[in-house]
Amino acid sequence: MKKSEHQLQNFRWIDLTGPKRSDLNHLAQELNIPNRILINALDPEHLPKYELLDSAAVIYLRVIDPSKTNAVNIQDLTTKITLIITDDLVMSIHRLDHLFLEELRIESAEKNFTLKDLIKRIITSSLMTFDVPLTTLENRVEIFEENIFENSKNKDIVREGYFLKRKASAIRKILKFSLDILGALQNRPDFVWRDFQGLRENIERNLFYTEDVLENVTGLLNLHISLAAQKTNEVMRVLTVFSIFFLPLNFLAGVYGMNFEYMPELRHPHGYQYVLILMLSISLVIFIWVYKRGWLKRPNS
Repeated sequence: MKKSEHQLQNFRWIDLTGPKRSDLNHLAQELNIPNRILINALDPEHLPKYELLDSAAVIYLRVIDPSKTNAVNIQDLTTKITLIITDDLVMSIHRLDHLFLEELRIESAEKNFTLKDLIKRIITSSLMTFDVPLTTLENRVEIFEENIFENSKNKDIVREGYFLKRKASAIRKILKFSLDILGALQNRPDFVWRDFQGLRENIERNLFYTEDVLENVTGLLNLHISLAAQKTNEVMRVLTVFSIFFLPLNFLAGVYGMNFEYMPELRHPHGYQYVLILMLSISLVIFIWVYKRGWLKRPNS
């Protein structure tokens, strides 16, 4: 476990990186904090949430894990930061040592943050980690769109669309729950609505981008499926047209392939030529009929 402690304005900030259960049990006794609150910080399943308990307020945040660029679910894509807030203490517990927390530890010693300032900075910095992944996601959607409209034969198009949808859906869920945290904090007497106005606008903007990605990917996947179905229909149309020509010819060949001794024109010296002429005539009539009905033309021509 890595532990750093800072004495700021009228409160202490204790930052824990990678603590074990035994470490948290010891801190619970030392700081007189219910053991259950600290142990919950080790649960990786929490979504962003604000909890107001008898002895403390708890904020669960999700932060993008930069090492998991290909993850699509919330637990793999993000990692958790737990903030435990009392009157004279802020404790941040997390598995990874994030760069913005390291910068805050250095900056807090210089600027002597208030409790409100520290909480604002941690929440704001954690949510700003979604900016770059969202930009990358939008760029991948543009490439995905180009691949579809270029009739790319890449077999991974559907898989790529599935990946984009899952990742955008996970980010949207986190951002929506994070908005609830801001709403709950504004009800605290030490916060006012202006404290998080800029951050709220940033989250809502990112939510718009995320929902736009979801809508675009869904539309592009439907378009890809429609194009694939259209190609299949085109193949079936060509095969159907060819079968129209060969069915009557197969019928004639089948009739004259029967093993009967007495058949019309079987021993005629020019019977073979007559049958070929008949077949060509039938094919010509079928061609004219099909052409007039427009079946030989492409559907988009």
